[in-house]
Amino acid sequence: MKKFFRVIAGGFLAMSLLTTPVFAAPMNFDADSAIAQYTQKLQREPNNAVVYNNRGYAYKLKKDYDKAIADFTRAIELDQNYSDAFNNRATVYETLDRYDDAYNDYTRAVETNSNNAVAFNNRGLLTGKMATYKEKSGSDASAIYDRAIKDLTRAVEINPNYAEAYQNRGVVCSWKGDNNSAITDLTRAIGLGINTVEIFSTRGSCYRALGEKDNALADFNKAIAINPNHGGTYNNRGLIYYDKKDYQRAITDFKKAIELGVNLSAAYTNLGLCYYQLGDYDAAIDCYNRALSENQNFKPAIQNMQVAYEAKAGRR
Repeated sequence: MKKFFRVIAGGFLAMSLLTTPVFAAPMNFDADSAIAQYTQKLQREPNNAVVYNNRGYAYKLKKDYDKAIADFTRAIELDQNYSDAFNNRATVYETLDRYDDAYNDYTRAVETNSNNAVAFNNRGLLTGKMATYKEKSGSDASAIYDRAIKDLTRAVEINPNYAEAYQNRGVVCSWKGDNNSAITDLTRAIGLGINTVEIFSTRGSCYRALGEKDNALADFNKAIAINPNHGGTYNNRGLIYYDKKDYQRAITDFKKAIELGVNLSAAYTNLGLCYYQLGDYDAAIDCYNRALSENQNFKPAIQNMQVAYEAKAGRR
C-alpha cells in the first residue's frame, strides 16, 4: 500500500537579536529623532565609535541597511575590538541574506569578546540555518548542527537566564530531529518568560513527532489562543486531529489555514487527505490540484493524487 504524505508546517525560525546599544532604546524609540541626535553628537565627537554603533542601530530599525552597515563599519574602524558593532553589523548582513559575511562578523564578535552571549546566540542560530540548507541538499549536516548547539550552549553558560538562547537551541535541536532535547529547552525558555505563538507551535510539533498527541494538541491550542490568525498552527493542529481520526475537526483547521493563506500547498494536501479518508475522492483530487496550483512540484500532492485516482477507479 502506498504511503500517504502528511505535511507539517515549517517550524518557527527565531530571529537574531540586536545587542542593546549603550544608549538603550525605550519602547517608544523614535529612530529619526535618535539619528538626528547621534548625528549632532558626531559633529562634536567625530571619532566616537559608540555613537556610530548606536546610530547604525537606529538605521537598522528604519531598515536603512546601507547606512546601518556604513555606521557599524565606521565604529569598527575606530575600535577594531568593538564586539557589539561586529555583532550588529552581522545582524544586518543576515537580514540581507549575506550569510558568509554575517558568520564572519559573528565570529569576530566572539573573538573580540569571549563573553558576548548575544553573538554566540546569533552565530549558533545562523549556523543552525546553514545546517538546514545543507540537509535539504541531501548532505549530512550533523556536524554543523553540533557546532550550532555548541555556540548556543556557550550563550547559556555565559547567561543562564538567556531565554532566547534556550529557545534557539531548542529550535536547532528540533531541526536536527532531537525532539526530546528541543522540548527541554523550549520549556525552559517558556519558563523564563517567552510566551509566543511560535514557541508553543514549535514545541507542539516536537511533541507530535514523539507521538505525544495530547501534549501537542495542548500546545497548538495555546498558540492559537495567543494568535488566532496564525495559519501554520491551524495546519499543525489539523494534523493532530487527523492522527486522532477526527477528520471533521481536521477539515475545519486545514480550511482555516487556507483562509489565512499560510503554507497553502501543505494545507490543501492535508485537507485532501481528510476527504480521502472520508471516501470523497473527487474532493480529495480537487484539493491536490489546488496544492499543485501553488507549487507544481509539491511531491506529497502528486503522490497522494495518484492514490486518490486509483481509489476512485476501484483499484485500491
